[in-house]
Amino acid sequence: MLEDERPQILALRATLQPIGKVVDFSDPLRALDYLNEQQVDAAVIDIHMPEMPLNGVEFIRAVRSFDKDLAVIIRTGDTSIEIAEDAIELRAFRRVIKSKTSVQELREVLRSGIAETRSRRQLSRDAASSADASRRLEQTLGSVEDELSAAECYKAMLHSLRNQLTAIAGFAEVWCAVPPAIDHRLLQDTASENGRVVSRMLADMTAFLEGPFAEPQTVGDRWARADVNATLEILRKRFAAATVWSAQKKSVQISGLHQPLLAEASPIRLLTALRHTTEFCLASSPNDTRVLLRTDFIPDLEHHLARLGAQHLVFNRPARSRALGYVCFDWRAGQVMRSLEQIRRQIHAHPDDPRTGNLHMISLSLGEERNTVVVHVSPENLLSLQLLVPTAE
Repeated sequence: MLEDERPQILALRATLQPIGKVVDFSDPLRALDYLNEQQVDAAVIDIHMPEMPLNGVEFIRAVRSFDKDLAVIIRTGDTSIEIAEDAIELRAFRRVIKSKTSVQELREVLRSGIAETRSRRQLSRDAASSADASRRLEQTLGSVEDELSAAECYKAMLHSLRNQLTAIAGFAEVWCAVPPAIDHRLLQDTASENGRVVSRMLADMTAFLEGPFAEPQTVGDRWARADVNATLEILRKRFAAATVWSAQKKSVQISGLHQPLLAEASPIRLLTALRHTTEFCLASSPNDTRVLLRTDFIPDLEHHLARLGAQHLVFNRPARSRALGYVCFDWRAGQVMRSLEQIRRQIHAHPDDPRTGNLHMISLSLGEERNTVVVHVSPENLLSLQLLVPTAE
């Protein structure tokens, strides 16, 4: 952690020590030297350090020149839009406000940051050890790290936009109060309309951020819940606007659940998983193909897998089924020129290494091995794929 105020250092050290080894610095240059020599799991960085040679933003920018995987948590009292924009630019993991973040919340953020760093470092090691596999993965499905980072940036930009709209709404209120004082009818009508427009924009932005892309109540995927139908609606809109597939005369038809259901995954991660798997099916199919994505509830995973037969590949099969059941996303694609064994080798590039199971290799990145993927190629070479995600309730 980097913090220039001694009382803050003492308080932070006491707060974070239960999680692991804490190394603290008040001098950013010494902290930079340390990070050049040692790999750490997360960094908690103060921004405003007026007596120091580098401020927090300059320090993080220097760290990013040699470590792009480290999860950086910006801890500041500054709530300005500029700091939020800096956080996006520097790919910070989170920004926490000193006066608004409890001890427990800070610990949870740090635990999530540690997990994110380790995941990123493992992805970097895998990519370095097998450049060819990494290249094929990039071409077929995209990169987990890039996509998740982009998703975080999109959310951060939307939050920043909402902050700016809130400021505009404040100006609109002031403007609405001025015309009656000067008895100017046209100005009064214009001010009122301005207030209504800004209010509608704020309401739409808030509804979106608190809808399928809402942050979980508690930091960490264990508490995350994704509304299945709302997430599928976002996926449907994405592919409706994707011209790259329509140019190949390929399309996607998506069917949701008949009743609302929550999946045990964060909305961003579930959307990323569904998007990558859909693109895998589209890329594997010939032109003039419609990929069908149907969604269903599976109460008993073992019974479901037993009914599929031997001609299916099953990845990340859980040690025991969950009593709550699974949401089953079922893709039916067109004919493929590859056998089931060739697809197995592509998706599961290192079958003897449990760290590179197919959930990582096909960019799902849904976390622990609670999710199951089933791949099938029929005698007519028709591709089908299922993703089974535990239900939250």
